[in-house]
Amino acid sequence: MLKKVILASSGYSLITFVHGFTWHLVFFKQVYETFGVYNRANPIIPIGFASMVIQGVVLAVLYHRQVKEIPAPSFKMAIEFNLLMGLFFTSGTVLALAAKAEIHHLSAWFVYNAGFALIQFLLSGVLFGFVFKKPPSELSANRANLPLH
Repeated sequence: MLKKVILASSGYSLITFVHGFTWHLVFFKQVYETFGVYNRANPIIPIGFASMVIQGVVLAVLYHRQVKEIPAPSFKMAIEFNLLMGLFFTSGTVLALAAKAEIHHLSAWFVYNAGFALIQFLLSGVLFGFVFKKPPSELSANRANLPLH
């Protein structure tokens, strides 16, 4: 269990860091500057990365608890879980910030952040699908222990 949680949370952190860095500071840097929200001249990357690590650990532990008794968790299950959690995270950041801060081009703010979250949580869902996939030997052992009807 611990190995899978560490692998999933590390993978989530790596995916999120690379995606977040390139999305916000490379590909769409000028777009995000027009929103007037991200205005720190030099982002404090270690704080942002710490947030990603915490998210990754929480997601990995919650997902592990959800699927530990399921004989064969599917990729669909992992993706759905991550998309649902992505909706939860996004509502707590993107929507809440829109309610508190003067964001220019509010409709574009929602579109760009929805695109960002969709990609982030689809990728992390696929990762969780791989990490928490049970090996064939474990699957056959689980099937052998199922009660016959």
